Amino acid sequence: MFKKACFLVLMVLLLSQVYSVRLVEPISKEISKDSFVGAIVGGQTLELIISKELGKFDSLELTNLLPKDFGVKVEDYLESIKIFIYVPKTAPASDYSLKFKLIGRTTEEVSVYFTVDNSLLDVSFLNYSDSVFVKEEATYELLLINNSYADAKFDIKPNLPWYWLNNKQLVSVVVPKKTNIKTQINIFPQVQGRYNFTSTVFLQDIKSQKDFTLSVIANPTFKSKFSSALNGLPFYSISLLPSYIFNALLFNLN
Repeated sequence: MFKKACFLVLMVLLLSQVYSVRLVEPISKEISKDSFVGAIVGGQTLELIISKELGKFDSLELTNLLPKDFGVKVEDYLESIKIFIYVPKTAPASDYSLKFKLIGRTTEEVSVYFTVDNSLLDVSFLNYSDSVFVKEEATYELLLINNSYADAKFDIKPNLPWYWLNNKQLVSVVVPKKTNIKTQINIFPQVQGRYNFTSTVFLQDIKSQKDFTLSVIANPTFKSKFSSALNGLPFYSISLLPSYIFNALLFNLN
């Protein structure tokens, strides 16, 4: 009796799997009606990978349309079918439904939904100041946060002259879906003193950016202490050179 009961349970489980549709990415789950398949921000592309279930399905047919300016593309692969959903930058934050039909040895109609939420990306600086010698590298660390179900690009722009940035005026970092990444920007102060500057981080091309106020303390080097004295030599007599260098050094130490 126990064996028969186990056999019946096994058959029910097997039959329930026959008519299932499996989503492989970005979430591994079975989908049927009104299943959640991910959340992204405007400007991203959501990639859905549907398993063909060992040849049970051959093709996929979309049965509804998304709003204007959204884009949907279907690509067929050996063991799966991919659906690429492009969300425009101006898409309102909301839930959006997509319906499709899988066709093969059997036919399955599926309805899923995804969410547009422009608060899924964030950034924070781990240090706001650095102290280095003139023309040496000052480093600022950032934490880039991507809580969406698609890869996101962050553009970081320190608002400084190009010669303070070693010709690298924009840093671009791609953060994989559902991932946080630490990165850094570097500047090279050219003159001594304390300077404040802003650094702007653009979040995945959406109408969102964050400005941060950073500071650098550029300490004088031995060479920079005497640079003003040496540069002034043509205007002073040789006899005054020792006192001029001493005054220049004393001034730079204050």
